[in-house]
Amino acid sequence: MPVAKLTDALTKLYKNEVRVPVQGPLMRNERRAFEFELLKPIDSINPDVGLLMRSTGPNGNLRPVSEQTLQRLATVIAQAAAGNGSSVYDIFKDSPVGNRMIQGNMNIGQFMALSDMEQLQVVNLGWDRVCKKKAYNQLAREMFEPTSVTIAPAGPPVPSGAIPAAGNGMVVGYVNQAKVPDAFTGLGVGFRVDGSGSNIAATIDRILKEGMTTQLKNRYLMYSIKGWEVQGTTVDLDTNAPRVWRTKDDLFNESAVCVSRNFYGATAFPLREMSDEALLWAVDVGGLIGYDTEDHQIKLARQWRPGEKAFKRIAPSRLIGYARFNKLGAPPEGGWRFKIAVGTTWTFLNAYANPGSYSTTSREAQIRSYVTNQLTAWSGPERTIPGAFDFA
Repeated sequence: MPVAKLTDALTKLYKNEVRVPVQGPLMRNERRAFEFELLKPIDSINPDVGLLMRSTGPNGNLRPVSEQTLQRLATVIAQAAAGNGSSVYDIFKDSPVGNRMIQGNMNIGQFMALSDMEQLQVVNLGWDRVCKKKAYNQLAREMFEPTSVTIAPAGPPVPSGAIPAAGNGMVVGYVNQAKVPDAFTGLGVGFRVDGSGSNIAATIDRILKEGMTTQLKNRYLMYSIKGWEVQGTTVDLDTNAPRVWRTKDDLFNESAVCVSRNFYGATAFPLREMSDEALLWAVDVGGLIGYDTEDHQIKLARQWRPGEKAFKRIAPSRLIGYARFNKLGAPPEGGWRFKIAVGTTWTFLNAYANPGSYSTTSREAQIRSYVTNQLTAWSGPERTIPGAFDFA
């Protein structure tokens, strides 16, 4: 039975898989009685290491590490293990703590000897090594939006307003193309999923009161669904800038309020593999300053096809409306599935709830018509979005 030692690397705390019994009878000559199951970060604490770190040390001269700190550590180590940034080997290597440097790879005993604030500093160092800050520095109307209406399986970014053909395919063009300007940079319309399952009613109440904020602030999503403990860490407390994974060079989605240029792109979030009822929101980003994730990816020669944009916050006054739909998981070959029942309508908000308050030629009227036609076009059969039309 392995026993953890104070001299073991701190990263040994993380163990992201567990052996579980194979279900059903084994095949002839089959000796495998267990298979591996991946765990959420907060459940990925190595039992031996966790036992040691929750104790006072072999000689009773160290303080137990709190459960929250252990889960914070497991969460950030999981990002390195997933290839988001740094490496498991380097994440706590040569660590500045307080006014000193802990040389080499930090071990369990060195971490346990730190104060609570210094332990948090180490966790935050890990986050800075797996993701870097960018800046909200561009007006939405100046962000990238494709001018071509050509849509092909291996083609350029999909134009805003794309709608499905018969079945699950995609077609060229915009809804009301002759009347609607560029839907994102012109009308300023984006789409976003926020709220799912039993949390829908509470999400509606929260967003109507507070608007949309980074999902890092959504305790239910981050801790209960994703199994990440980020509360009190730098990525939770400092949300004034979006973050990008250092290795993947991709937006850390939960660090910003992400919207899609395309209706269908929003239905991928928060998790492609999720199967549950969810809320799709239409939002007005006209005049907002954000970070153009899509442009960042295009410059890296990646096709960010539905068009992702990132903002610090979407105020309640910028909500156009919301509609309910069903996420149906992700097929093994990639992409995702969803279904919007025939007859589903937007619950319009703010000025959009009273079309008599503005003229039929106004921007508000164009927006209401555009999002209504989008919802209608995507309603009906189950939709499968193939991986070729995904964000990467």
